This record gives sequence, C-alpha cells and structure tokens, in this order.
Amino acid sequence: MRRQAFIGDSILRRPRSFRMSATARFALAIVIAAGICACRHSGSDSSAPTTSTQNPTQNPAVGRWQAEIPNPVGQRQQCVMEVVATGQISYGDSCPMPLTGQRATIVTVPNGTYAPQLYVTGKDSGTFMIMGGAGGISGMVGAFRVEGSKHMTTRTAPGADIEWTRSSSEAPILSSTASQVLPGQVQWPVGDVPALAQRAVAYVRTKWQPDAFLTSIQMEQATGLSNAQSPAGGVLIQFNFYSPGQQQTLAFMPNSPASELMPGSSADPNDERALPAGFVDLPEAVAKLRAKGLRGKQIKTVHLENYGRGSYAGDIGLYGPEWVIDSALDERGAVLAELPDQNEARIYNPDADAGGDQPENDNLIHVEIAGLRNNRGQVYCDLFQSARGFPSNTKGDAASTASTITNRRAECDFENQDPGPYAILVFHDEDSTHALELNPDGTPREGVGLSNNPRILPGLPGYDAAMFPYRTGRLNLTINVTYPTQSFAAAAVAGGSLTGFAFVDGSVTGQGSRAKLPAGTKIYPPGSRITGTDGCPTTRYHTDGMIVAVIDYQGRPTAGSVAVTRHPASGGQFDNAPYYLDLDEGRTLQFLGPIFENGSYDVRLTYDFSLGQGKTTSATFTLARSCRSTP
Repeated sequence: MRRQAFIGDSILRRPRSFRMSATARFALAIVIAAGICACRHSGSDSSAPTTSTQNPTQNPAVGRWQAEIPNPVGQRQQCVMEVVATGQISYGDSCPMPLTGQRATIVTVPNGTYAPQLYVTGKDSGTFMIMGGAGGISGMVGAFRVEGSKHMTTRTAPGADIEWTRSSSEAPILSSTASQVLPGQVQWPVGDVPALAQRAVAYVRTKWQPDAFLTSIQMEQATGLSNAQSPAGGVLIQFNFYSPGQQQTLAFMPNSPASELMPGSSADPNDERALPAGFVDLPEAVAKLRAKGLRGKQIKTVHLENYGRGSYAGDIGLYGPEWVIDSALDERGAVLAELPDQNEARIYNPDADAGGDQPENDNLIHVEIAGLRNNRGQVYCDLFQSARGFPSNTKGDAASTASTITNRRAECDFENQDPGPYAILVFHDEDSTHALELNPDGTPREGVGLSNNPRILPGLPGYDAAMFPYRTGRLNLTINVTYPTQSFAAAAVAGGSLTGFAFVDGSVTGQGSRAKLPAGTKIYPPGSRITGTDGCPTTRYHTDGMIVAVIDYQGRPTAGSVAVTRHPASGGQFDNAPYYLDLDEGRTLQFLGPIFENGSYDVRLTYDFSLGQGKTTSATFTLARSCRSTP
C-alpha cells in the first residue's frame, strides 16, 4: 500500500483525536474551575456570562493557587495555577497531565447555567466553562466556590471537590527544565537538533511516561503561534512521542504560549517507530539538498520521522529516518538522516511536470548476477519483503522472475517497488527444476547468491544477512553466485530443540533476537503444568509475565518459524499466526505473544528448510494458574 507521509502546509493542522481517562478529566476540570474563579463573583443571580475583565480589582481569584491533584494513575501531585485579571489561566509543569503547562481562558456565571447538575444553590459561587487550551480541556464545565481570600473549591463531578489554597510564591510557574529544552532564540533552519531531541526525550519521560520514545519532529516558520524566534521570524517546533505501555501519543511544544504537552490518540504499535538517538542535523540536510539543486532560499517546513514500508512524500519514496524539507518555491526534498552519514538526498520539483506528460515511473531494483560457471539453464531471482518463506519461497511469498544467461552473466529487474526493506536470493537452475534445491542439512545443491553478498557456504544465512533498504528511483545491485563443493554437501545435519518455556519481562522481549535469559530464570520443561501464581503478571499493562520459548540449536545459521495452537480451558482451538526468526548456533528466545489464559498450548518449531520442507519439533505446556487482577 502506498502511504503518504504527513507533510502539510502547517504542522499544527494534522488531525488529532484527544482522549482522557476519567481521573485525568476530573483533575483537568478541577483546575480549570479554579481558573474560572478569575471572573468577578456577584451575589446577583444574573444569567449573563462574565469574565475577569469586569471589575478585575474585585476578582478574589486573581493570583497564584496550589492544590494536590491526582494524576491519571491515581498518584497525587502538587499543581500550581496562576490567574490574571484578564481571565487567562496558566498551569505549571508540575501539574498532572493533561494540565501540564496548559494556558486557557474562562467564562463564568454566578448561577448554575453551565453545570446545573453540579451547582449547589445557596452554597456555590457559580459555574464556569473553559475555552481554549489543548489536550481536550476546551469546553470543560463545573461549579466553583470562593471562601474568603485564601480558599477556593472547584467541582467537575459529584463529590469530586478539590481544595485550592492561595500561594505567596513568586517562583516561575514553569520549571527551568522546561525552558532549557528549547532556547527562546534559534537559527533557521534550526541547528543542533539531535541535542534538542535528547533534552525533549528526557523531559517527556519525566513528565509523562518513562517508556516514551520520540517518533517525529516537525518545524515550520510561523507568522502566528510560535515557541521560538529566529532572525527570519517566529518558529514553531513540535516533538511527537509514543508510549508503548499506554499505546498513546503525545505532542510536546516547549515554551508554547498555548500548551506544552498535548495528549493525543491511541496508536497501533506497528505504526510507531523510534527515531535514533543520533541523526544528521537539519542544517547539514539542507546543505545536501542545495548541492542537489534546491533553488528556494527560504525553507518553509521540515519533518523528521522514521518511516516504514510504503511511505511517500509526494512522489519521493521514504524509508528509515529521513528529513522531508519543503522550500518556499514548493520544492520538496528528502535526506536520509541515518548515521553514519550515507550522503543520500533526493529532490522533487513539481514545476518540472507542468505542461507536459507525467514522467514515467523509474522506480526499479536492477540486479546483475555474476560468477555463473556456464550458460546452461536459467537464473531465478526472488525478492523477499520479510523473512516469511525465506529462502525456498515454496508458497510464493517473494516476487520471482527468471533470466536467461549470456556470456555467464544474467540480469533481473523488479519494477515499481514501494520503499522498504528487501532481500534478494538468486540461484542458478542448471537442471531446470524451477526450484531451489537444498541438501537435507539445508546446504545448497546449486549455485546461490544473496544481496549484500554474505558468505554462502557452508550454509545459507538468514534473511537479515541479505536485507537492504530501498527508497526510490533506480537501485543497481550486483550479486555473486557461489557453488557448493562435496565438502559442503556432506556438512553435518543441524539439530534444534524446544528446551522449555520461561517467563520474562519487557526488558528481555524488547531485545528481539539478541535476548538472553536473566540469570536464575526458571525454565519449565516441555509438558509442564504451571499452577499457582507462577509467571503471573504483576503490572497493570502486563509488562512482565511474558512467556518465551527457549530454543537450543546446533548447526549452520538458518531460518525458522514458531507456531502456537491454543486450547483454552473455556473450550475451542485457535491457531496463532507463526513467528518467523533466524536461528544461529546456541540459544534463542522467541516471545509467544500475550498468553495469559488458562489452557493447554502446542508449540511447533520448524527450521532448516530442505527442498521446501523443514525439520519440525514440538512441545506442550499447560497453564492452570490463579492470577490476581493487576492494579
């Protein structure tokens, strides 16, 4: 699927869906209410809305207030709020989300008009509505009561009162940490962006979620709202984050006059990719585009993101961490931001297409095959998008094409491929069987080559060894074919076993193929019946108690798969989609997915494919536990 990357006229126009937990909504409205009191309180029962611009000298809520407010996980945090006579309310960055660093205005009436279900006649001072702000706080309503000059109560749900006390502190309402993330004065294009990103990550992990990672950075020249100034004018800078534990997004705009931290929507983990800690800085990226012919002197917008398969900015294919940069002349360029610097930059100029036919799509992966020992038969080329089906391609998971041989050379072309990771396998089909022939131990019987030209013999390496990134345009590759010898054909047969199962936490599963069992971890042998509370998750988001298959393997590196069939205690049988993996000699851990339900489980390991068939070993385990609900 062709996916258009978001690069809009304004980085703030990207649609967002804001959601809040009941606790966050409660805390938010409460603080909001406090700001509401910025309006003048009148003993009359007039229904006309009032704001703090009316008789501000009589407004008892003007000033600084503090209270303890529960955050979304129930912990109480100190929150500082400041109300000014003109009706603006500011919240400190010590306040819980979604109030952190918010700015808004309040409209109030001295009766129950805005929140009749919350207003207590004869006791409350009035009701309020909040306007402006971000993160879903606009439109919140509640009741409020001012008692004397030092106490104020706000309510946005029945019985959910928060008590505010006037504060005499004159310290800045925002901490120095927040202001140190982004300087007030910057150059345009902004420099030292990797350092800015590191400070933003540290700040957001402290104020929001400790597992948050940076997914993208957006910048543009701004004539209105901005959070930094440059010699060329205002600049708007936004850092976008994702929390795997919460499966939520967050926008961070340091020093923003509106709001710094803006909760976003739920997001699919498969669509969220972390930016690397180090990347090509923005001024260097702009310089690379100018060297490629970028004519516009003014840079209008920039966007940095770690793009997935099939991403485009206009007609420019994107994959991996890339800067997408627009000039004031409507030119667009993309620069690979990955380190070490590969000096890869592309430009698209829409003016080049005006008044003529559309340019022919020149996206092409061209493969030259070298090292062929004769002209017999033909060469097959298989293009894999993942480890699925690698290397035999017996189920047609890879795009395949054949080429005749001339002067012991051949060529293969793959047209109109989307940006993303690929691996290519070629084999010399001398005897015209039209299939890759392997020995029982998985070693090749015929000439074979892989993209990246890794060592082929004594056995085929896995998909990762042959994987390469493709972005756009024409990519020329040369693959060398290697033929087996008798010694390789007689290589020892590989062996693998499902040693057992173990429970680990997210710090282990997050390491992927490099994961190791922590010292002292119990391994349950095949056939185990696991009872009591063994391996039960103890965290709210089940970041521990994750079950992995422990695989011990001896032999050449090869590809494999692990499949699970579930037999829940409640009845039924369900086959999970298989996990594909690369097996190297030694121990490998394979996460089996979110398995918590009692029942029996059949696990099958298939590996070391030969002539389209693989060796299979299996094991079972049973869960009969009494796990408690997590907090």
